[in-house]
Amino acid sequence: MLRLLAFLALGAVLGGLAVAALGDQETGFGIFGIALAVFIISTVLVSVAKSLSPALPSPAAVTAARDARRLGHARIDGVRQTGTLVNDQPVCEIDVTVIALDGGAWATTLRRIVPLIELAAYQPGLERDVVILLDGGPEVVFADGELSPTERERLVVPARSAVELRQIETGTRVRNGRRSGPLLGVGRRGRPWRLALFAMATIVAATVVLLPYRDGIALTVAAWQDGRWSADMRTPDSLQTAKRALQAEIGHDQVVSIVVTPDAVIVDAPIRAGEQATDEWNFRAGRVTHEGAALSQPRVAEEQFSWSDLALDRVWPALQEASDQSGLPIEGAPVSIRRTSDSDIESPTFTESVGVPDVSFGLSDDYRRASFTLSADGSRLTPIG
Repeated sequence: MLRLLAFLALGAVLGGLAVAALGDQETGFGIFGIALAVFIISTVLVSVAKSLSPALPSPAAVTAARDARRLGHARIDGVRQTGTLVNDQPVCEIDVTVIALDGGAWATTLRRIVPLIELAAYQPGLERDVVILLDGGPEVVFADGELSPTERERLVVPARSAVELRQIETGTRVRNGRRSGPLLGVGRRGRPWRLALFAMATIVAATVVLLPYRDGIALTVAAWQDGRWSADMRTPDSLQTAKRALQAEIGHDQVVSIVVTPDAVIVDAPIRAGEQATDEWNFRAGRVTHEGAALSQPRVAEEQFSWSDLALDRVWPALQEASDQSGLPIEGAPVSIRRTSDSDIESPTFTESVGVPDVSFGLSDDYRRASFTLSADGSRLTPIG
């Protein structure tokens, strides 16, 4: 299960990077950092568990085998350090040849933690008593003194080349009288199924992370088809997608202000249409977030206007036209939309932002700046100043 968790975390790592690439870097890198930590920890635990598993046979299994007199005699044919240390003690592979009390014989390789102070007891050529965990082995545990002198004398360990080599499957243990392994197994036979499951886990985790950003993925793919690396929220399709998503989350079509940048649409909208209390909502990377109360609250409810009052499809063409007129680049120029101020000194709402909605933006380079306004219906682009 730890390996499955590692691949789930790997999927979340990839999903987090994708979210960051879509533009929501705070969330994306947050997911990436947490998932990467889980991936590293679970991978380390898998490695440690793999090292510890053969070194810690079940005490109950040893007792059961001893009580059943599943005993034998074994010769150590070779010892190799694996390079893994557990509590500064080496994990070793120990080649042994075994003969059981019932006459069965085989060769196998054990994987055990060998304390440094006990290395002398594992020298090649030494013969030691063993407890055989299951009938026919191959799992055995060294248990000096279990055999009587008579039993030991009649048990002659054969040459290693003269008996069957029985491998111990990696990751298995003997418990409750039977051999068991990890749920997913670690043998060659199940490798294709494991790889398929791990790949599926990675894909599922990445999908779960990216699902809230499906609109952003669609916009990014569309941008690639147009030869751009990422979506620009000022373009018609992107702005319409943001509008639909924001209206669905807010629950109505009234807004107090809209700010459009290349990577986000930021909206101040009343909690309920017609009321004055206003919250901030963001559409970024294809996902809507609710930021809570807006920093600037409207002075009158009449500052609200409807998305339908705006020709949003004219915003990008207006930016291009303004760039052509001024010779200035569009680059990251933000677009601001809000009502104009009432200039009628006789009006009770004089100076309040209750006029027709107005689209405004500025273009600049290192030496010049030009400002423009666009009428709400998109029919008239006017330079300012």
